[in-house]
Amino acid sequence: MTYSELKDNIKSFLNRSDLTDAQLDIFIDQTEAELNRKLRTKEMIKRANATADSQYLSLPTDWLEVINVEITSDFRPLFQQSLESLDVYRRSNDNVVGQPVYFAVMDDALELAPTPDTSYTLQLTYYEKIPALSSSNTSNFLSTNNPDIYLYGALKHASVFLMEDDRVALFTQQFDKALEQLRLAQEKAEFGKGSLVNRRRTYGRAKKNIYYYNNN
Repeated sequence: MTYSELKDNIKSFLNRSDLTDAQLDIFIDQTEAELNRKLRTKEMIKRANATADSQYLSLPTDWLEVINVEITSDFRPLFQQSLESLDVYRRSNDNVVGQPVYFAVMDDALELAPTPDTSYTLQLTYYEKIPALSSSNTSNFLSTNNPDIYLYGALKHASVFLMEDDRVALFTQQFDKALEQLRLAQEKAEFGKGSLVNRRRTYGRAKKNIYYYNNN
C-alpha cells in the first residue's frame, strides 16, 4: 500500500471525504510515532560506520535503539553501561585515554570510555526508525508487507480526532491484533533459523525472552 492509497483508504473506511491531506498526514505521523515505540523487526536492523575520536559520538538521525557497537579493526565489541557507571569508571582510572571499551547512550550521542586516544572506526548495529511515508517516500517495508498495521493505526488515531469512541476501540483491537500477528511471525522466523540440538539440562539462569514490540 502506497502513501496515497493509505490516505484514500483512511477516508473510505471512515466514510469521511472531508478529511484534509494535512489531517491525514497527522494520523499517519501519529501511527509511525507509535510504531517506532512498539515495533522492533528484522527489517529495522541497520548497520553504519562512524569515526570515534572524542568522548562523544553523534548518533544517526534514524537511531531508535542499540543492538551492538564494535571497533571494526579487530571486531572488538564495546559493552553498554549506564552513564553513572561510566563516571565511576573514569574516576577509578583517572580519566585515562585509550581504546574505548564501554559506551552509554546519552540523548542523541554515544559516550565512550575510555575517551579515544586516536581515531577508531566503529560499526553501529541498531534499530532504525520506520522510514516515514510522504509524497517523496511513497512506501516502506511495513506499508508493503503489513499494510493493515498502518491502516488500523491511522484509523485509530483518526477516530480519536473525530471523537468516535466505538471506532477507537474497534480499530485499536484490530491494530493490536495485527501487531501480535507480526510478532508471532518474527518469533517463528527466529526459531526457524536452524535445526534443534539436544542440550544437557542445566540449572542456570533462564534465557531472556525476545519481544519485538511492547505496550509503552
